[in-house]
Amino acid sequence: MKKRLIYISGPMSGLPREDYMLNFAATQVMLEACGYEVVSPTQLAPCRWPWLYRLLGYRLTLLYDLWHLMRCDGIYMLDGWQQSRGAKTERAVAEAFGLAVIDE
Repeated sequence: MKKRLIYISGPMSGLPREDYMLNFAATQVMLEACGYEVVSPTQLAPCRWPWLYRLLGYRLTLLYDLWHLMRCDGIYMLDGWQQSRGAKTERAVAEAFGLAVIDE
């Protein structure tokens, strides 16, 4: 049986890198323990290499993240997503395309 693919979404901009990296990593471990295959934006190229984020900028990075989201079966929303412009966009796209939405 194929594992369900889930995307983690939550606040990142304006937060200390160490804080959101730990939060996303802990969530990834928890979701994998629940049997999901996980896509975490913290593991994608623009987040892993800050120079690439500076080169692409916010809009292209969000578009890149949305492309990864569209490969998934659902989205897992971390607490605080309501204050994140990117997370609100990711949730709206997931809802528009009928992906499962799970709130933390």
